[in-house]
Amino acid sequence: MHHDTTPGHQATRLTSMLTGDSAPLDLITIRATVRRALQDRGPVLPRPEEVAELTTALRGHLRAMLDEALDRVTRLDRHTGAWHRWQTLIDRVRTDLSRDAGTGLCSATAHMRELGRTARYLADCLDE
Repeated sequence: MHHDTTPGHQATRLTSMLTGDSAPLDLITIRATVRRALQDRGPVLPRPEEVAELTTALRGHLRAMLDEALDRVTRLDRHTGAWHRWQTLIDRVRTDLSRDAGTGLCSATAHMRELGRTARYLADCLDE
């Protein structure tokens, strides 16, 4: 992974961290990754390299969306219906991220699809 070390980029990143601003989520890219992960392939399993690539991308998307969800839940009144719904979703994302793919292509594909479903739902919630 290459990090831009130009002075302007570092200053922008530092300013973002200090002000709490983050880059807007790229929901179009997230949804495209989800579509690839969840596409119906019939009885054929995807190639192991594709499963690994999509799983890594989905994990990155889920981490970025989790940060946004955590930010949103802090702005809600505790113990309201909306607060509980976001907390439940946050717990689901954390649980999915804590799991591994297991052994074998079948299990890795199932894990990728589970991450895809969670990412799709979280993207929909964040887009409301």
